[in-house]
Parts: sequence; structure tokens; C-alpha cells
Amino acid sequence: MKLRQVLIITALLLGWVNNSNAKGYKPAKVYMFGFAASFNDSTVYMTNIQKVDAYLVDDRTHFLANREDYSYQLRSYLQSNGLVSYPTCITMFAENEKSAMKKYVKLKNRYEKAKKKYFIKPVSENQFSYNTIKPDDITSYTEPQVSKKTVVKSKKAQAAKDGNK
Repeated sequence: MKLRQVLIITALLLGWVNNSNAKGYKPAKVYMFGFAASFNDSTVYMTNIQKVDAYLVDDRTHFLANREDYSYQLRSYLQSNGLVSYPTCITMFAENEKSAMKKYVKLKNRYEKAKKKYFIKPVSENQFSYNTIKPDDITSYTEPQVSKKTVVKSKKAQAAKDGNK
């Protein structure tokens, strides 16, 4: 009898682990901005925060899918306009505008306070905007199934949270 219970519990746990590690992508609206610098120049370029339809990796990390391709978009824009010949570009993102603004201000302040070593040039959305990139191995995203107990718990938690405000 105990062996049977252990096997059932093990099978349930394996099913849960396999489900939680399922890879895929979920579409999301993210807020992103780009930053470019060159080791040969004191000018750095920063794009405005842009709202982009993108894909997030559907696991616990929620990384931006194909995030290096977004940086390559900025790099090719700067090179094609002759602004920088070999820029190092990064693209930062957040799932809400407040978090994106926090990251943007932190990065901008870091370069503004560098004792006038850097000149920051803004790149407006009219000049450059990110294009959505679909992952190559995209799998369809299905909403996770939520049990009634979870819904009741979350409603109680939301009611308690609203009561504390």
C-alpha cells in the first residue's frame, strides 16, 4: 500500500515538474529602450522608452525572446546613419512602464554624473523604433489552467490588500 502511494505521489510530482519546465513563448507588451556606446568615442546614444509587442520566454525567468536581435536593430540603425562605426548596444526592457523608467533613469544618471566624460545623445522614436521579432521555434501559448481554489485564494488576497490601502 505504501509503495503504491509513493509511486502515485512521484508520478504527480514528475508531471508537475515537467509542466513547469515547459518552454514556449507568450506574447506581451513590454517597454524597452536601447543604449549604445563605443570604446573609441565619448558619445553615448539612448533611445526613448518604447512600447513594443514582443515575446517573453514562458518560464520563470520571463526573458525577452531574441533579445540580442533588438540590440542588433539599434546597432544597424547607428551604423547605417554613420553615427558610430562599431557600437556596443544593449536593449533593456520591463513589463511595465514604471520599471522601465526606473532602469532608464538609473542608466542615464550613471553617465550624466561621470564628471562630464560622456555626452548623451537622445534617439527619438521618430528616428528609430523597435520592430517586433517573432522567435524561430515559436510554440503556441496556452493560458495555464487555474483551479477554483486558486481563484478564491487570490480574490481573498486582493480583498485583504484593498482593505490595507
